Amino acid sequence: MQRTITLVACAALWASSLGAQGDSLYVAWCSACHGKDARGTPAASTRLAVQPADLASCSASTPETEDQWVGIVTRGGAAYGLSLDMPAYGEAGTAEQIRMVVRYVRSLCREHGWPPGELNFPRAFLVEKAFPENELVMVARGTQQQLIFEHRIGRRLQYELEGRTAFDSVHRPFDGATLALKYNVWHSARLRSLATLGLEATPPLGRQSVWELEPFLSAGVQRAGFVMQGQVVAGWENGAGFTGTSSRLGIGHEAGRFVPMLEAAWEMPRTGAHQLTFYPQVWIRLSRLGHVAGSLGAEVGDRPAQLIAFVLWDFGDAPLLRGW
Repeated sequence: MQRTITLVACAALWASSLGAQGDSLYVAWCSACHGKDARGTPAASTRLAVQPADLASCSASTPETEDQWVGIVTRGGAAYGLSLDMPAYGEAGTAEQIRMVVRYVRSLCREHGWPPGELNFPRAFLVEKAFPENELVMVARGTQQQLIFEHRIGRRLQYELEGRTAFDSVHRPFDGATLALKYNVWHSARLRSLATLGLEATPPLGRQSVWELEPFLSAGVQRAGFVMQGQVVAGWENGAGFTGTSSRLGIGHEAGRFVPMLEAAWEMPRTGAHQLTFYPQVWIRLSRLGHVAGSLGAEVGDRPAQLIAFVLWDFGDAPLLRGW
């Protein structure tokens, strides 16, 4: 028992020493630009072309991965299409020192409940991401188009607005609109997994003739370099009641700037035949920063195959024209 207490005490002292070293490195490397309190207020003698980031803000320090932060500190802002004011410390410090200062900066978020960027998995075609986002997404699916706006509210909540059009033989191109809310109910950095509850509401607009509600549960997990994301959706329509369920599952593996993925959707309507559809696809990081990405793939099932593609901009990371 005494040995266990000693080991725990040593571990606590070691962690404390790492934090202290990270603190000292931050003061030496970062405080002149980002401020002693990391709030983005540079020293009076510092002249910068771009306002420094508020590193103490949870909304700024949590959405990206630790490796992304390490890369920017190591290689500098220019390597990621960011400000030249951000210098590279790859030669000034060791890899361990750089990781220490990054972990110190990320520890400045004092609010619990913010999912870490390590759980921000690549977006798939069907499975709703469990990670709350700030994104603008444009989707093309055969003759249909979608414009999706996603905005994060605080730690776990996100709302989403979607508008749809369809340019086919029907004279009404406006297909409909959907409002969605989702809330991250659980996440674990240690287990590399998270789960989110959500609700989509579609009013009778455009080609949509009745109200439709779709509650859903989304989840994601990373194991051995593979990312698995799943979603279960239930359907309800005004006048018809419960219409059925849908189960969706996707798996992908990162290969540099590319993430090949395969999704499967099992549609189980209350009446009618069940249907299995596959969606092979490749997610692509387009900008050096990674805030602009795209995906190209196809829908393959009982119906004729059709191409699907999207382009997204994570406007929470950087302006559209930065990061290239």
